[in-house]
Formats: sequence, structure tokens, C-alpha cells
Amino acid sequence: MNIKHFIFDLDGTLWNTTEVSAAAYTHALREDGRSQLCVTPDMIKQEFGKTLRAIADDLFPQFHRDIRDELMEKCSDANIQFLRNTNCPMLYPDVTKTLAQLSQRSKLYIVSNCQCGYIELFLDKYDLNPYFTDIECYGTNLKSKAENIRILMERNQILDAVYVGDTAGDYQSSVQAEIPFIFAAYGYGSVPQSTCRINRFSDLLHITSL
Repeated sequence: MNIKHFIFDLDGTLWNTTEVSAAAYTHALREDGRSQLCVTPDMIKQEFGKTLRAIADDLFPQFHRDIRDELMEKCSDANIQFLRNTNCPMLYPDVTKTLAQLSQRSKLYIVSNCQCGYIELFLDKYDLNPYFTDIECYGTNLKSKAENIRILMERNQILDAVYVGDTAGDYQSSVQAEIPFIFAAYGYGSVPQSTCRINRFSDLLHITSL
């Protein structure tokens, strides 16, 4: 029997924005002037998947909380602008084709720790709205990923779903939400305890149950 509901993480699972996002963060910090941090793609890989508050704490520990939040807001706004305007390829291979095929037999969703508007940007940029039923993110309610998975499931009356993500935080969120996890091994993180993994996004087409 096919899996009826796939809930996806975004960064490191559906697309890789590390190069563009690193440039956006560094640009915002140079314009602001209070931090001389040069954000690299490797730093982005370590941070994306966390909440914006957690990223701010990691990147700007020397500042008071209010300033951390201000810097994070500037970085996030610049990131949206850079991602919207870039022509750099960011989707992982075969994402569009795989989503189109999966949506013929399953319902698809996104739950991310991102800011408001980030998922919408992704969907609009690549014309992926027709494939997804619903989305939820940290920016809308400041709730954890596990809580937002449950909120989305309750809103859509979902009894059984799987979460597809690429970090240990994604795995822990699925455990807390009490749903199975599929590890996107091509992404940003490492999840050695995961029993189900995909090495490329299109591998999802061959997973029918967990």
C-alpha cells in the first residue's frame, strides 16, 4: 500500500540554498555594520533546520538578545530577496518530476522551521503549488517543528504520515510527533539512527510503506 501522506522538510531536503543564503547573510551584515561575521555555505548547512532564534544565538552570541534578533531579521529579509532574484540552480535533482509523480498517489505537505513567506517563495519560484496540500512553519506560530507537524496533521485530519528530512533535528521532531522518518542522506546533516534513508530524492518513488 502506498504512503498516503508525505510531510517534507525544506532546506537540505527539497532544495540547497547554501551558496545563495551565505551571500545574502554576509551582505546584510556588511550593510548593518555591527557584525563582521562572514557567513559561509558550511555555516549555513550547520544552522538551517533550526529555528531563527536558535540560528541567531549561534551566529551572534556576543550580542544582546534584542540585537541578535535584529541581525537575524536583516539576514532573513536579505535571504528572501536573494533567493527570489537568483537564477542559480537550487532544487535537488528530479525534485519537480518526483513531486509530480508522488502527488498522483499521495498528498504532500511541508513543515519547516523557517520564517513566514519562505515556503511560499519556494513554491512560487518553481511552480510547485499544485503538488502540495498544506504547509506550516515556525514563523506563523513560533512553535516547534514537532508541534507544527501535529498541527498540520490535525488540520488535515491525517492519521498516518511520514516526515522526510535531512538532520538529526528533523528525526527528533518526527519521533516527538510519533510518525515515521525518512532520512534524506544527500542533505545537510547526519542521522545514523534512522532506519530508512534515500540517497536521491527520486528514491521516494520506490518507498511504499514504513
